[in-house]
Amino acid sequence: MSADSRRSTPELRTEIARLDREVLERLEARARASKEIRTRSESEPSADSTDRDALAALATHASGDLPPDALSAIFGAIRAAGRAIEQAPRVAYLGPEGGFCHVLSRAHFGAGGAFIESATVESALEEVARGRAACAVFPFESSSDGLVQTSITALTDTELVIVGARTLPVTFELMGRAGALADIEKVYTTPAGHAACQRFLDAELPRVSVIDVRSMKVAAELAQEDATSAAILPEPTGREHALELLRQNVGDAADTKMRYAIAAPRPASRSGADATCLLFSIDDKPGSLFDILRHFAERGINLRRLHSRPAGREPWDYVFYVEIGGHATDRGVITALEAVKKSTRYLRVLGSFPQEA
Repeated sequence: MSADSRRSTPELRTEIARLDREVLERLEARARASKEIRTRSESEPSADSTDRDALAALATHASGDLPPDALSAIFGAIRAAGRAIEQAPRVAYLGPEGGFCHVLSRAHFGAGGAFIESATVESALEEVARGRAACAVFPFESSSDGLVQTSITALTDTELVIVGARTLPVTFELMGRAGALADIEKVYTTPAGHAACQRFLDAELPRVSVIDVRSMKVAAELAQEDATSAAILPEPTGREHALELLRQNVGDAADTKMRYAIAAPRPASRSGADATCLLFSIDDKPGSLFDILRHFAERGINLRRLHSRPAGREPWDYVFYVEIGGHATDRGVITALEAVKKSTRYLRVLGSFPQEA
């Protein structure tokens, strides 16, 4: 009889815990190596061996104590996690390229990431649903107009959840190579940028030709080619193309901010300072909304936002959007949602994510 078989179960559990810590140390060492790979030049060739070859090579060193299927599953997951560290995630965003959503995506995920321009929120979410992108970024709430209804509708038509939210000032700048406004003969921007800055254009540049192009990036490229041209666009896009700031904040709405949602297939983990957003519908009778909201108040859960929006099914049928403090896995939130579910006709948790500082 071996020495291992004479050890008690508690002793074996202690040994397993010790081995788990050793495994963790080696996984963290592997993660550090993956991070180092990520810092290397993109031109450096990647490893030639495929995952299948690598797993087959590992199997030749196995003693047989671990079943082959388990070995493949464990190391497959480890290698997938390593790839996620080595390579920036693919991010689908609502275009146009060089616009505010693109600017925010690059700022959040890093300029070295892979970004997929999408014409609609639906197509951005579909990139994620089909596994072609790790997450999608899209406008979710405006400081001037409230919730972006089309974005909420598109999200509820998928199984994706919100895992993050970031706010960005929507500030249009006039940028170019010209030394003064009097030198400008053409201004390039997108149709949306043109509409958002119409008062400035009429008042300050009434004789200048305004040319609409498909993206802010194209506007910047065209303005960079000619000293008598300028572009209306986000400042980071202009700076990337060596354009100088000619007039700051030229939009008709000077202080608009947009909150962008980040959606992914899997929910975000608790951070300790989270928010959870959900949609629900109720019966049309006195006190129905109060009966729902009291479940949060009784548990000390902060109600951060409350909006109503058309449900889109029947005339005058509405759903409520609620954002509360806390994560969907917090005990208080769990019990509140269980109580809310009993009193609603429809309930959908859209996601939990860290609150912005």
